[in-house]
Amino acid sequence: MNELWNSRTKQYQKMVMRYLKYVLNDHLILALLFFGGGIGLAYSNWLKEIHPGTWYIKPLVLIGGVLLTLLGNPVLLLKLPDKVFLVPKEKDIHQYLGKSVKRSLISVVLPTLIGNIILFPLLALEYHHVEAAVAITVTIFLGSMANVLRKYQTLYFDTSLSQMWFHLVVMLIAVGLGVWFSPMGGLILMAINLIFRVVLLNQVFKTKRFNWNYAIDLENSRMQRLYHFFSLFTNVKQVGAEVKRRKYADGLVHILSGKPTLFTYLYPRIMIRSGNQGSLMLRLLLLGMVIEGYSQQIPLKVIVGGLTIYLMVIQMVDIYRPVHENVFIKIYPVSPDAAEKDLLSVMKRIILISAIFLTLIGLISNLSWNFLVASVVTQGIVAVILLKWFIPRYIKKLN
Repeated sequence: MNELWNSRTKQYQKMVMRYLKYVLNDHLILALLFFGGGIGLAYSNWLKEIHPGTWYIKPLVLIGGVLLTLLGNPVLLLKLPDKVFLVPKEKDIHQYLGKSVKRSLISVVLPTLIGNIILFPLLALEYHHVEAAVAITVTIFLGSMANVLRKYQTLYFDTSLSQMWFHLVVMLIAVGLGVWFSPMGGLILMAINLIFRVVLLNQVFKTKRFNWNYAIDLENSRMQRLYHFFSLFTNVKQVGAEVKRRKYADGLVHILSGKPTLFTYLYPRIMIRSGNQGSLMLRLLLLGMVIEGYSQQIPLKVIVGGLTIYLMVIQMVDIYRPVHENVFIKIYPVSPDAAEKDLLSVMKRIILISAIFLTLIGLISNLSWNFLVASVVTQGIVAVILLKWFIPRYIKKLN
């Protein structure tokens, strides 16, 4: 079992590293720097406006802390044939799962750490002692680890104490105790809960039957989420496009289509009805609007507005690829330049709509001619660069 785990781990790491080179590209790093800086600045400005003892600080910490304790999923690396070929070795599956538990506990550290870093300024503002803030932070870490162990218990039949509601009640009590009454008391209670989970999981490993179907389905679900994330940056063969009509987006499809032609009909529907381009465009736009709405710094708002449009277009321009690669397009009685011309037309509408929303949200928090002029000029320059240089260059490269 140990050899099987080591082999699966190497394959998994190789796959992740292969896709990470597409994820950690210059565009993403640049976007994270600006968006992270923008959100951090807005968060810092908000912290300056609140004072210790404000009534909603502790409820926010409680909600944020409990949500952080729900992070983490088992990294099982199981495959569909395992429920047939590994059943004779089920009595030794706990050795395999022991390795899996260690990896899962390590993997939950990073997201929990990021969440605690975000919460820590609120804790430092509310509590006068660093020890109290650290105790609540450690409590949250232990809670996330207990949640991972709880999920491993659900991989077995007849484990009554692994239900979500039981874990949620314990988390509310422990984190609530630490936030409102005694940080050390909450930490001790969470430590006891973690020890209880460790002891219970060891008993489950020895006495309960392993649920192969549920474990494999859980791992497939985790891998599909990972593949969908990678598919935002490159083609992933394990992810097939789920094409379906989204009636709520019909209005947007018609707006982006403009004057109906062959390709202006295809492009918006490719974007909205299949793949992840539409959801990615919406997430980028919403993130840019949040920063525009909360930031008071005109230079930052102007840069974020231009960067949001740039990132949206460089992600959306890939809708040209399936049209270009479709062999039937070559035999249609249409002009060879029609695909490029209509792509530029759709991108113009995306840029215009995004620019309007970003500028209007920015004006709500900073109503000034300086921002309006700077925003329009910057977004206009970005639009010209994208429409006159980037998109034609991209199309030429594909052709």
